[in-house]
Amino acid sequence: MRIRLAAWLVSTAVLLSGCQAAPSPSTVPDEQASLTPSATPTASPATPPPSPSPSPSPSATPSASPSASAAPPKDTRKNAALATPYRVNGVIVVSKKHAVNARYTPAKPTGPYSLEPEVAKALARLTAAARADGVRLVVRSGYRSYATQAAIFKRQVASYPSEAMARRYNAEAGRSEHQTGLAVDLWDGVTWGLGMARTKAGVWLWRHAPEYGFILRYPQGKEKITGYAFEPWHFRYLGKAHSSHFKANSTLSLEEYLGLA
Repeated sequence: MRIRLAAWLVSTAVLLSGCQAAPSPSTVPDEQASLTPSATPTASPATPPPSPSPSPSPSATPSASPSASAAPPKDTRKNAALATPYRVNGVIVVSKKHAVNARYTPAKPTGPYSLEPEVAKALARLTAAARADGVRLVVRSGYRSYATQAAIFKRQVASYPSEAMARRYNAEAGRSEHQTGLAVDLWDGVTWGLGMARTKAGVWLWRHAPEYGFILRYPQGKEKITGYAFEPWHFRYLGKAHSSHFKANSTLSLEEYLGLA
């Protein structure tokens, strides 16, 4: 079994995307995999970059409180109501437990990645700040429709030895944050997969993303809470009022912050 598994890992070491070869769990292709990547991914250990824990930027002074002391409202949406996302304290939550249907799209998609306008502006500030520090950030994936996510999920499940393993990294249609227009996958254009965590881009984002309203959505060690394995490339926009509670290098998950875990 070990020999066959090793052979499978070698034969599937390239991330499935477009016409590329099938993905390997070691490269963590996940539901964030782009249909048309610009480079071949590489893999490295799933360890977040070592770095100090600086204080949040002064510009990230919160104007909203973290999760309220009261329990979050129960998600009672069904059928047609799934066209409207579940919210906690004004924060949209799309996850394995809180789905949306195909009718839900960003309210005002803008730019080449069809993000919400506020997110697009924050992303521009984020990438400009990184560039000023000599770090290149490339958007690998922004908004994805329900239909696009359905196609990606089907393709990814077929590439893994088991559906259970595939679901650790891939979202079903309606359960991907990319459908919200609030999430982006970022990398340096060269190193994809878990290896991205130790690139200059990965380290910079790990330290500075919260200053610009973004959080690392699926931190290491929080799979039982978020439903997904560590993804050093997937960043979710919350706005500074909320992201300021996610200190630099934080492993706080959105579910924990909102009282959902």
